[in-house]
Amino acid sequence: MLNKFFQSFNEKKDKNHDHSFETDLYNLIYEIIIADHEISEQEINFASELVEFYFKIPTQNNKEQFNKLANQQHFNTDLSQFSYRLKTSLSYEQRMDVILICWQVLMVDGKEDLLEVSTVRKISTLLGLEDKDFILIRNRVKDSL
Repeated sequence: MLNKFFQSFNEKKDKNHDHSFETDLYNLIYEIIIADHEISEQEINFASELVEFYFKIPTQNNKEQFNKLANQQHFNTDLSQFSYRLKTSLSYEQRMDVILICWQVLMVDGKEDLLEVSTVRKISTLLGLEDKDFILIRNRVKDSL
């Protein structure tokens, strides 16, 4: 009987949440956009273009999804589920691309906000990137400015 209770709870939970690759990707990248508690159109536009460039998802779709998260005043307290699903579905190089997108969005305003950096570090760790690769990506983005 208890098994049926837990089974029904899990079924309801799965029906209420969309766990697609795109949704997980948007949720992680959106955390960088919102980390400093300032959502700019520039960050949303740039993130949308980067997602298209690296993952071939049309920019307009990306903008709609990032704006939808912003309009819902979405804020994740636990990034582990999104990160885990991406970690298991993406190659190491693709996970590095996710962190590259995060760093580029972080630096779009020219400021290295401590909350944003901390969030990118957390996402990088959850995606299973090595510290040397995190530092390499960070330096690459900072050197390109």
